[in-house]
Amino acid sequence: MGHFGFTPTGKLAGGVAGFLIWLALWQLLTTAGPLAGVSGIPTMSGAVGEGLRVIFDPDFWVAIGQTLGMALTGLGLAIVLGVTVGLATAVSRAMRAALDPTIQFLRPLPPIVILPLLLMVLGPTWSFGVALAAFGAIWPIVLQVQIGIRDVDPVMLETARSMNLPWHKVQTSIVLPSAAPFIITGIRIGATFALLLAIGAGLLGGAPGLGRRILIAQEALQSDLAFGLILWSGVIGTFFAQGLNALEQAVLRGRRPIEEPV
Repeated sequence: MGHFGFTPTGKLAGGVAGFLIWLALWQLLTTAGPLAGVSGIPTMSGAVGEGLRVIFDPDFWVAIGQTLGMALTGLGLAIVLGVTVGLATAVSRAMRAALDPTIQFLRPLPPIVILPLLLMVLGPTWSFGVALAAFGAIWPIVLQVQIGIRDVDPVMLETARSMNLPWHKVQTSIVLPSAAPFIITGIRIGATFALLLAIGAGLLGGAPGLGRRILIAQEALQSDLAFGLILWSGVIGTFFAQGLNALEQAVLRGRRPIEEPV
């Protein structure tokens, strides 16, 4: 375990080295390789140059703020609704019978399927991006809440009942803390979907944010700028994921590890 490649520094160095190799290969293929001169595929230097240039454009930071705002707002709605629905369907047979058919119908639907419907109702607006992000983020949360609550130790529940603890006390003191690792994992997975769909809402539906800037660059045949903005999408996604992983590790520290559903 003490080997250089397994240390945090080693992993970071390996990741940076791999990224630099990929950039060098991109530059080689688009300048002297089979992709040289291909319309719509810029050189690495051109795309990176445009990516660095937009740093000084205030509208670029506004677009990033809009994208993150849509993702986080959609995630917040998904957490509230997902935890509520997951809890209700996990502890109440009546609620499960009433809501489970709808959940099973909507959960497999790709968000891209409801995109035209949301676009017709809300238009290419901030609300459209929020709704799309929330739709994609809610299902992992619902599923993990259900799994987590059903995984609660039945001995603890029987002990609580024998002590005549009120229902709300059992839920807040035993059920939710025990299910917390599953819930946090569902939120992390949902957050990834929320960010991807917030960008996709602009790219496919014209919602404000980074996605719409990529769409505009594509329509204007500014491939250097489009690829530069796509690189920024990757950077933002990487930092977003790292932040969520750190939050998950902080919350789950000292608890048993859990596996994500296949």
